[in-house]
Amino acid sequence: MKSLKKLCLFATAIVMFSCSNDSGEGKIQLKLSAVNNTGNTGKSIMPTSKGNENVIFTDFKISIRDVVFKNDDDPNSNLDTDEIQFRGPYQVDLLNGSDALTQTIGTAFVPDGLYKELRFKFHKDEDLPVTDELFDKSIFIEGTIDGTPFVFWHDTSENLDVGRSTGVQVIDGTVNFTVTFDISQFLNSFNEIDLSLATDNNQDGVIEIYPNDEDGNQDIADKLKENIKATADIIDN
Repeated sequence: MKSLKKLCLFATAIVMFSCSNDSGEGKIQLKLSAVNNTGNTGKSIMPTSKGNENVIFTDFKISIRDVVFKNDDDPNSNLDTDEIQFRGPYQVDLLNGSDALTQTIGTAFVPDGLYKELRFKFHKDEDLPVTDELFDKSIFIEGTIDGTPFVFWHDTSENLDVGRSTGVQVIDGTVNFTVTFDISQFLNSFNEIDLSLATDNNQDGVIEIYPNDEDGNQDIADKLKENIKATADIIDN
């Protein structure tokens, strides 16, 4: 009986020690958002040339998966990990006509710490209905160029690392983590793009801008994809 009592006390001590050494855990609520620093809530973009004055974006969607957060306070934390907080895929609508949108992906439990980076993967989802605008695409934009409709899409499948030097501190509770895409910088964040130079070579009334389009705008498609990636930023609110 004494041996059993000692064993129970020993086991209790182990449990108490383990509990006292558990690291804290908070929650990150992940959101994706479109912003427009021109103050026009997404309807028009900041022109980089005279030719872009009449360019309007009316729809912006992306498809992503495999979101990972990096904890700077944990030496074992990195972006090349299997510890994916949001698996996905997620189809995210960030612009509806003149309205820039914010979409909540979800909430993940993470160890307390300073988070300076996250990574997600652009993902072309082939499981969507073929009628879906994001079927087999990872980025999709619609709008007009001087009144003529245009469609841009890309099927890129690549990681995007987004960070901020000051980081976001997570200590218990819930922190809102928002990845923003600045629509006003889509034509000049990395490459200077004059979208008025895009052509409708097959003369079907729609300017098509994508990797294998028949209108001759493949180079613009690749530059616009890089620009969209370059506008991504993190805010906490």
